[in-house]
This record gives sequence, C-alpha cells and structure tokens, in this order.
Amino acid sequence: MSNKIFKSEEKAFLSKSALFLEEFEPKFVDYFIALCSSYHCSLPSDEKKVIASAIYHNVLRYGAHWEELKDTLFIKMQQDGLMVGFLINRSMFYLLENYLSFAKVHQFAPQIEILMSCITRFIQLFENEITEKTTFQIADFASDSSVALHSNNNIIDIFKKMQQDKKAVRFLNLYQGVPISYDAPILHVEAETVTFSIDRLQEIAMKLDGHAYIIKNEYFTKHIKADILFNDFTNNTVTLHNFIYLLNMPAMQRAYIRVHPDIVANVYLHQFGDIQTSGRLYDLSMKGLGVVSHENNGIFRGAKVMVEFDLNSISGRQGDKIIVESEVINIIEYKDSYRYCMQIFPANEMIDKIAEYILLREKEIIQNLEDELREYIV
Repeated sequence: MSNKIFKSEEKAFLSKSALFLEEFEPKFVDYFIALCSSYHCSLPSDEKKVIASAIYHNVLRYGAHWEELKDTLFIKMQQDGLMVGFLINRSMFYLLENYLSFAKVHQFAPQIEILMSCITRFIQLFENEITEKTTFQIADFASDSSVALHSNNNIIDIFKKMQQDKKAVRFLNLYQGVPISYDAPILHVEAETVTFSIDRLQEIAMKLDGHAYIIKNEYFTKHIKADILFNDFTNNTVTLHNFIYLLNMPAMQRAYIRVHPDIVANVYLHQFGDIQTSGRLYDLSMKGLGVVSHENNGIFRGAKVMVEFDLNSISGRQGDKIIVESEVINIIEYKDSYRYCMQIFPANEMIDKIAEYILLREKEIIQNLEDELREYIV
C-alpha cells in the first residue's frame, strides 16, 4: 500500500493490518479476475489484473490513481457491458470476509468500521464519478413501471447467429434480493423457442422468479425478458419463448446486494415532533432499506427520518439494535399499505453490523435456493 496522506485512524489501520493487506492482495486480484471472466469480459488478462490491483489500492487512498481508473480502465469495462458496480460490491464483501477471518486466526480485534468506511468512500466516489446517477428506489422486475418493453422479431435470428458462433448468454435472476447469474450455452433454436444448457441454481431461481432475464452483450444491445416454456432439471436445460427487449433492468443498476430479512423486524420511523410510524423491514442493503407499513403519519418523499430496528438471525445473531438516519426516496402505495423506500446514512458503528448481517443473509438465501432445488431433482 502507498504511504499517501491518510486520516489518522486509517494510518493506524494500515499499520495494524499491514500483514493482511500485503498477503491478501494476490488473492483479491485473482478473485476479481475470476469475477470478470465469469461475466464475459473481453479485456486482456493483464488489464484485468491492473484494474483489480488499482481497485485494491484505491480503497485506502484518496484517489491517488483515480483519473487513470476513470479515464481508461473503467470506461473499457463499461463499454464491455459489465456490471461494474456489482463486481466491485462482491469483491468488497470478499475483502471484508477475509479480513474478519484473518483477524480471528491472528487473534486481534478487527477495525471493521474503518475498513467499511474506506470501502463506502471508494464506492461513493465510483458512483459519483463513473456510473450514471440513477434514482434510488426499491423495485422488482415485474412491478417496476419504469421498465418499458418492446418486442423485436429479429431476436430468434440473433440466437441462431450466437449458436453458430458458439457463444453463450448470461442469465440474471434475483432470489430474495440476491443476484443469481450464470452463463448458458445455446443448445437448440426452433421456430420461436430457444433451449439452453443451464446451471441448476440459475434454473431454479428462474423458475421461482417466473421469467428469464438475459443480460445484454455484443449481440444484443438491450436486456431481454422471456417466458419459460419447459424446465428439464434432469438434463439441466430450459426452453424459453416470448422474447422481448427491456429498455432497462433495475437489478443491473444495483451497486449493493439487497437482501430480504429472514425474520420480521419491527421498524419504527421516528419523525419530526416525535411521531412514530411502525412497519416491517422489507429489504436491506448498505445504501438503503424498504419498510412496509399500514400507516402514513405525514411521511413524504424527501422527508428525513430516523429508522430503528432489531436484527436477529436464525444463524445466531441476537439483539443487534440498528439506528440510522435516512431520507425517503420513494413511496409506493398499495391497496391498504405503503412501502417506504429510503436511502440510509449509517454511522460507523452501524456499518459493520449491517455488512455482517447482509453477508450472513446472502449465504442463508443461497442455501435456501439449494434446498428448493432438491425438491425438483429428487
């Protein structure tokens, strides 16, 4: 790591964690390269390595080589159609998880709040400088009215071309907020249907989702939605039809994994004048959360509120009190309830609790998906 100017607490973090930071860098680079490769990145391996190393170093530096990242490498990644924010988010969780394990093995108290502060600062800088700013909202594929659809009669012909070129597609489905995304080679193209060889975890996520979603690539300039005609879990294939283009795909805009809680968390929105609105936690990420409530005590878009709730987990965490400042970004009205979509601004002592819960919850959700799969392959 470079000896640039750091805040005093980050200097202490670097000093105490120097062995970890030095030993872990090759693992981080290899992990990020593997992620890029899994998403069909056409960049040469040496450029992937430069990107990974630059990300690792910039997490704890004040933009030492930010212009290089912004003007060259990240631009190439964006043009290649990668989910850059998603890749960075996953690699940051990988960094965090390994830091906690290292601290446990070497028996020192981890300075998780400092590392999370550095990660958050880096991602915010990335979002502000690299990605297009989008309105923060919590939305599902099917219910998001901003997703405009239109059909294209040439989609089947393009699949035929991809099959001839022996190119695979990349599917993306959300299962309880966690992205499930694998490559799928094209097996058959007949009339208006296409059959794919598919990863089993992707297939069950797709079936539970009710639709298939294909990420745009060098053949398709837009994301694609399709209906499932037939699942064959025995042979790991899926046949799709009714292909239509999407003008956008909300899940692709998520820089943070957003999980659904495994318990009913009672949430209290503290407003001006000590007015409280009670509700249930709908979903949670490092940047925001959703609350479903039957009440609206004057809450409006742009309102600043304090959110308070307890995080308990079936895996053993008990009694974690979370209190965060937040801003109401969107309010979705249902027949008899409201969903409040909020951006959150957690203090340092709350960041590590939220991050650890999300990481734990993601593992539990993947295990739940694997359990669902077993019902179809018995």
